[in-house]
Amino acid sequence: MNKATTATLSGVLFACVLAIPCYAAESQGDLAGKRIDLTEAAKPEGFVKISIVRGDLSVEGWDKDEVSLVGTLDEKTEQFVFDVSGRDTRITVRIPSSNTSWCCNEGSDLRIMVPKGSQVDIATVSTGVRLNNIRGGVDMSGVSGDVRIQNVSERLRIRNVSGEITVHDVDAYTRIKTISGEIDARSISGGGAFHTVSGEIILRDVNDEIDVESVSGDIEVIGSNISSARGHSVSGDIDLEIELIDDALVEFDSVSGSVRLQLDGKLNHRFDLETGTGSIRNRITDDKPKKSKYIRDEQLRFTVGDGDGQINVSTRSGDISVSK
Repeated sequence: MNKATTATLSGVLFACVLAIPCYAAESQGDLAGKRIDLTEAAKPEGFVKISIVRGDLSVEGWDKDEVSLVGTLDEKTEQFVFDVSGRDTRITVRIPSSNTSWCCNEGSDLRIMVPKGSQVDIATVSTGVRLNNIRGGVDMSGVSGDVRIQNVSERLRIRNVSGEITVHDVDAYTRIKTISGEIDARSISGGGAFHTVSGEIILRDVNDEIDVESVSGDIEVIGSNISSARGHSVSGDIDLEIELIDDALVEFDSVSGSVRLQLDGKLNHRFDLETGTGSIRNRITDDKPKKSKYIRDEQLRFTVGDGDGQINVSTRSGDISVSK
């Protein structure tokens, strides 16, 4: 097996001149829809960079010090690269930039196995991505297509424009940012930042520091051992069921959405709650909100325990509810 396997219409001659072993296609037809089954030796903690324009991509970590690539190339493929050099592995499938078809079942369908200690970088345009069992960290960016990732360590960063993002069992600080897709993250150790514009955010079994933001989608968070929780919404509701450490800082605000905060465990916090035209419901103490004489707003400040932590919640027109 060649150390570098490269198929390209325009760059074959250049690659061969540089004495890089290459697989050369005589015509685009040799690449279009081609079935591939390739394996190369790789470093156990190397860097794997994958670039797929469209189709379906599955990446999984295994115990072998090898990179395996099995599947079918895009029907419009004009360049295919599978190169292992030192610690770096590069896998690329390119199609003509003038291509305007993104429908149906077109695109590559690839399954890639990498050493589980690898650091993986994925770039896509219109690709469904499934990834599992990567211990060196994952960085993924795309335009459209659903993303499902589980069993990741070290770090996880995802940037996508549209498509649902589902993440499970992550032992790392997690950053997820999307425009119109829903974020569903569960069993996240190490905290994270989760931002979307119009999609919902659902976080279950999270801990440490969390930062959530949505313009029009609802936010739901269930977590324990929270040291810091911050969030913002314009029109979506915020629903929190969290257990805080003694000196935790909680700050949430919404424009027209409501905020419901259910706190588990022992509390040692100062509360500062304020709404413009909504109402405040306090189910933790007997303290009642104060209402302004001339404008319809409510404010409530009280302390539970030693007051080492701080909880700030504000809305313009939404209701606020705190309970234990």
